[in-house]
Amino acid sequence: MTSIGHPRLGSRLAVIKARLQSWVRGHSETWQFAVGHALAFPFVSLQLVMVMIGSGVGAVICLVLSSVACVAAGWLMRPWFEGLPRKEQRRITTVPLFGYLGMVTLFVFCCLWLAPQERGVASMLLFLVWTYHSLYGSAFEPSGFAYERLRGRLRRAAPVRVAVIWCGMAGLFFLLQGLRERSEYKTVVFGTMVTLSLAGIAASLKVFTRVRRLSTSLDLHTDKLVIELEKLRTLPQEKRAEQQIAVESAWRDLRRVLVNKIDTGFSISGVFVLPQAALRELRDDVHRAQRAAGSDFAAHRSVIAKLRMIRIACAGGTDTLA
Repeated sequence: MTSIGHPRLGSRLAVIKARLQSWVRGHSETWQFAVGHALAFPFVSLQLVMVMIGSGVGAVICLVLSSVACVAAGWLMRPWFEGLPRKEQRRITTVPLFGYLGMVTLFVFCCLWLAPQERGVASMLLFLVWTYHSLYGSAFEPSGFAYERLRGRLRRAAPVRVAVIWCGMAGLFFLLQGLRERSEYKTVVFGTMVTLSLAGIAASLKVFTRVRRLSTSLDLHTDKLVIELEKLRTLPQEKRAEQQIAVESAWRDLRRVLVNKIDTGFSISGVFVLPQAALRELRDDVHRAQRAAGSDFAAHRSVIAKLRMIRIACAGGTDTLA
């Protein structure tokens, strides 16, 4: 009986979902855009209110609700967005990112404002900022216009990551400050705070060094792949098979760099170099140009243009001695 009931329940939920989606999409793009805004704004505003009145539990609950509301709002506003010209789409896709950074900044200022009266609450909320960005912050990074925005990702990733690290450090300092007020712990707590400060400085420098090393490797391997593809196009037919192997080797070296995160070594956290869709498309373009061996000029020109955009994004951020 149970095995029959679950498929029926699943099919009913699928029908309800399809009807709801059809009903929503049946309205105009302007209506969906307005509903999306109306859905997200109250929860985000309520979250700020909870922070300002010092309600830690309320802030956490509102954070979850506002995250769900923002996802739903993004789905509602998608038809309106897709109907815009490409230039306008590129501008608007940065709005969630800058909105997220602005909200986090305001959130942190509210925490610091609360700190003198509610040190424990401020500490918890600063830890929340660090945890949320570490787990979900990269989701606000726009995946559209992957190559045009690569330069911004490379320049922005390290400062944002360092700022979030120091949010977590500030939360820890607020907790330790309460112990420091007790005379028997003053020396130990002071030493711990100095040690943590030095660790935070070291971690911050490591993030910046990582980004510069990644930019250097990205520029180096991209340049190598461009050279190998150009050689493949100009070599005589009898030498192209060997050069195709060299192109594949150069692509694998570049791919190992592209799959890294810019600002962290963890796969679940950090800013991507290229989104997965763009990475798969670049792989297909490279293999198409490799198989064509110079005979398909359009495929060759397309992949070379993308690789040159990657090199342009890395310009000014490389350091061969890092």
